[in-house]
Amino acid sequence: MRNWREAALATATVAMFSGGHAVAAPAKAAVFPFEFIDSSQEGESNGPRQDETDRVKRVAEQVAEFLRKGSIDVVDATPAQAGLKDVKSLKDCIPCATKAAGAVGADLVVVGHIQKVSNLILNINVQIVDVKTGKTVRGGSADIRGNTQETWDHGTKYLMTRNILKDPMPEAGAL
Repeated sequence: MRNWREAALATATVAMFSGGHAVAAPAKAAVFPFEFIDSSQEGESNGPRQDETDRVKRVAEQVAEFLRKGSIDVVDATPAQAGLKDVKSLKDCIPCATKAAGAVGADLVVVGHIQKVSNLILNINVQIVDVKTGKTVRGGSADIRGNTQETWDHGTKYLMTRNILKDPMPEAGAL
């Protein structure tokens, strides 16, 4: 997989013209709700926990905010979610996610999931896919130790700053 810098150098940047000056168009991303995979004994015995459900939602919101800070426009993916109601898992149907993201004008689709092995071992996973090509352009995973809001926040920040946004993000058309 090529990194963002290589992709940007290998392809032309699409520019919009405003008042005679070229202005790079930021890429647009659709961030879909993240999934929670609880393979722990606790989850099997007790079912979903509200605090974890809330944390999963918060992780997706944090990822969207990190993308905004990384000069990516985050588009509202809500209209596209209706067409995905029969899809069991977006991580297992990337073509479904890319099609839905394309329908809301996104260049990128962001799919994520958190897997809980136990209350001590969890991991946060993010995959960013180019809508036009269907190829993963960024992705990563952060293992966290401990099932608290603090550990989830730290894991999300670490994943986004040390992996996903480590290199500059490309402009639209440079993917």
